[in-house]
Amino acid sequence: MQHLPNLLIVDDLKVNLILLKAITRELNVNLVLALSGAEALEKTRGMEIAMAIIDVQMPEMNGYEVALKINEERSGTKVPIIFMTAHFVNELEVIKGYEAGAADFLFKPINNHVLLSKINFFLDLYNQKQEISRNVWELGILNKALKSSEEKYRNYIDNAPDGIFIADKSGEFVEVNESACRITGYLKEELLELSIVDLITKESLKHNNIFFEKIVNDGTAKADLMIRHKNKSRRWLAIQVVTLDKSRLLCFAGDITERKRTEKELQNSIEQLRKLSQYIENVREDERKAISRELHDDLGQALTAVKIDLGLIRHVVPDKDVILKINKVSALVSETIKTVQRLTSQLRPEILDDLGIEETIEWYTKEFANRNGVEILLNIGFGISILPVTSLAVFRIMQESLTNIARHSKATKVEIGLNIINDNIYFNISDNGIGITEKELNSKKSFGIKIMKERVVSLGGSFEIYSENGTVIKLILPIKIH
Repeated sequence: MQHLPNLLIVDDLKVNLILLKAITRELNVNLVLALSGAEALEKTRGMEIAMAIIDVQMPEMNGYEVALKINEERSGTKVPIIFMTAHFVNELEVIKGYEAGAADFLFKPINNHVLLSKINFFLDLYNQKQEISRNVWELGILNKALKSSEEKYRNYIDNAPDGIFIADKSGEFVEVNESACRITGYLKEELLELSIVDLITKESLKHNNIFFEKIVNDGTAKADLMIRHKNKSRRWLAIQVVTLDKSRLLCFAGDITERKRTEKELQNSIEQLRKLSQYIENVREDERKAISRELHDDLGQALTAVKIDLGLIRHVVPDKDVILKINKVSALVSETIKTVQRLTSQLRPEILDDLGIEETIEWYTKEFANRNGVEILLNIGFGISILPVTSLAVFRIMQESLTNIARHSKATKVEIGLNIINDNIYFNISDNGIGITEKELNSKKSFGIKIMKERVVSLGGSFEIYSENGTVIKLILPIKIH
């Protein structure tokens, strides 16, 4: 008996649970409703969950905490989770959500059609996964049957749900089952006139030469290959080939065209999320630039004017006590001006736009070294000229890295390198501190590292961080960004 997939819905308002139950009443699922995170965890302990819909804002345990606990209790693939919220979700919240297992965010009030389409999408993925698991199990049974009995082997070939082809060493088919005919669209007699190479497209042959080499060398191989269907369409098959004896090959083939389509859709969704993240970061930089300008132009100028006026007043006031107080206020204004300048530089250093990345690195590292008592060695190539968006990424990564060094590494020396080799920019930061552990690298709270990596990936580069006598960060960026 096949069990219905479990759909978990968590919301601290009973009226919302009633509404969601009504929306999902036509779905062929087992609904699990909970008014709190604790109730959800209790009801689903030991239960396989196809997907979950969780409210973000809940007392005692918020939606992200509930999602993390649900996935911590389950090994393997995370439970896909749709978070519901009535509030704006900022960048950190988005990252936090996806770290907790988010598949999507929906804003209240919920659009019924949108919610149902997303639920159906993830339920389809779950059902496909279940089907693949069943097929894998069946293939395992097949392998045992082949070893124990030729009769069992023949019986399975005739009735197997997946396509089974038997070929000679040259790849010509000598036997096929009904599922093979169904998958390829050919009649049995037509398939027996073809070979493995005849079915597989040129693209798959080109990219999977190693597949055939493994058959020859190891006697077994598996790969996802594209074939030509008789109706001239292209279909994806998960193929595994096993050498039966000196003259025959046994080929299992499962149609995974829909899975490949789903994977492509998921990849497109990930790419859209990446673009959204980049857009959010651009907006954030624009806001920093605007705030920096306002601090410099408005507050900075106002403080300077106050300092000048205090100086004028001091010259006309005869009372020494008053002059002493004016001097103290003037000194306080001077310190405030320095603070405004420092905040302005942290938000968006004008030197980056005016003089470029080389001067900015030299200026920022000098300020950092003076503040933190750390020795910084620079190895910067001569005449570095890169795009503004790349300069900003390099600066922000350096800024985040140095902040982490000051907070966590206990380092006394930092080395920074920036060079251009061929068409790539090579940037690295290393320190002599306590290093970073694998647990820290993979922590769900390592937002800084994830944001740095996302910056690099969005520009088409590569990012690497590891421990080696301290912590080492290396990134490679293309000079030209397409």
